[in-house]
Amino acid sequence: MHVASTTARERIDAHRLMRGGAAGTKEQHPIAVAGAAQRTQARKRTIRRFWVHMGAFVAAYVFTAGVALLGVLLWVQPDTLLPLVELGVLAAVVFVVVFSSLRVVVLHHIFSDEYPNSEEDPGMEHHVAKSVAYGFVALVLAVLITGLLINVASASIPVSS
Repeated sequence: MHVASTTARERIDAHRLMRGGAAGTKEQHPIAVAGAAQRTQARKRTIRRFWVHMGAFVAAYVFTAGVALLGVLLWVQPDTLLPLVELGVLAAVVFVVVFSSLRVVVLHHIFSDEYPNSEEDPGMEHHVAKSVAYGFVALVLAVLITGLLINVASASIPVSS
């Protein structure tokens, strides 16, 4: 019985219609495995980039909060608007510089395996410009978060009469 099934399998594989199909399925397996490996690497790279951006955001936010606090304590005088506006602009510049420099250092110096082929790398000017653009987007998010925190903090303070 076993011999008959082997000869039947040989006859099926030898048929002219099965030759192209058998060869096609054997070639598809390495491609499917390579595609799955690429998707896994892309997913890991995306998760790593997300955590790098979150870490850079938190570090820039905390550092900027410290700079703003020191500026308010040491530089801004009561009832003066211009130094307060200047301090806000300084804090915004500090946030963008810290965020973009952390992003460039971590993503393009520490994790420098983004472009294994050096010909595909668009250059450091591109990375810096992209990091500054991301820094401005993160600045908008930081301003919204700060406004939300101020709103929550002011709502929790009891009103004295």
